[in-house]
Amino acid sequence: MSDGARQGDGNGDADAAATFARRAQAEHGEAIERLVVFGDAVRGDDRGVHAEVEVLLVLAAEDEAREQRLERLADSVGLEHDVVFTVHALPADRFESQRDHPLVRTALEEGQSYV
Repeated sequence: MSDGARQGDGNGDADAAATFARRAQAEHGEAIERLVVFGDAVRGDDRGVHAEVEVLLVLAAEDEAREQRLERLADSVGLEHDVVFTVHALPADRFESQRDHPLVRTALEEGQSYV
């Protein structure tokens, strides 16, 4: 495993989130306005079963190809860290109007912001 992944010690999920955030920023930083990780694995209540890290990405512009590359990156990091990533991408011009959506609200209230 790369990037210091430590499966089974309780920190792997946080490591997975940090790894994804670091790689996403390195590869797509100019396009990412917000990157927030949340979900059961980040909260620490995954109970060791099917840990999931959810990611809210706010991108400068709608870009389906970039979204697909970020989803592949999440899949790759997830395999390295034995967690499942779910990526939710929104273009910046729709983000403000979606702030009251339950998923966006949960991400902003409970998540850890990397950007």
